[in-house]
Amino acid sequence: MLKRFSKYVFQSVAGMIGVSAYVLADTFFISVYAGADGLAVLNLILPVYGLIYAIGSMIGIGSATRYGISKAKGDYYFTQAIAWSVLISIPFVLLGIFIPDKCLALLGADAGLVALGKTYLRIILIGTPFFMSNYSVTAFARNDNATSIAMVGSLAGSVWNIVFDYIFIFPAGLGFSGAALATAFCPIVTMS
Repeated sequence: MLKRFSKYVFQSVAGMIGVSAYVLADTFFISVYAGADGLAVLNLILPVYGLIYAIGSMIGIGSATRYGISKAKGDYYFTQAIAWSVLISIPFVLLGIFIPDKCLALLGADAGLVALGKTYLRIILIGTPFFMSNYSVTAFARNDNATSIAMVGSLAGSVWNIVFDYIFIFPAGLGFSGAALATAFCPIVTMS
């Protein structure tokens, strides 16, 4: 039992270290590209990402727990978790499509920061269904005794984000938007 618990904890922590590494890489590349203003925008957007993470994790972990309890019944908790993730993400997507600038202003950005961060926030908010669904997929994988798969998925997404942050920001010339694209594709890589 202790060996199984240790394996579970190690793999979960390894996945989270990967996420932490890509957040640091994101921060580094953004600071090199956009300086202090880029970091200011990133820090204004992080609470939005935190809210997306909290809601997605709540749906994923809660659904995976219910699934684990009633696995023998054959209930459809996974499908429900993905459906709720997509449904609850709709307001975020709509905010991203129509008023990302107003969201940034509400978070405290001045006109210069709004101009710099509007596209970044738009891309992150439009990617909300993928972020929220990712939390459900990884929670169900862990709960279905596939902790290695969840860890490999998390690490693959993190490596993707780090590599493509650089590629999208600098060689592709997408700048701040490139960092958002790399982050938005990260959960798709993780779920794959």
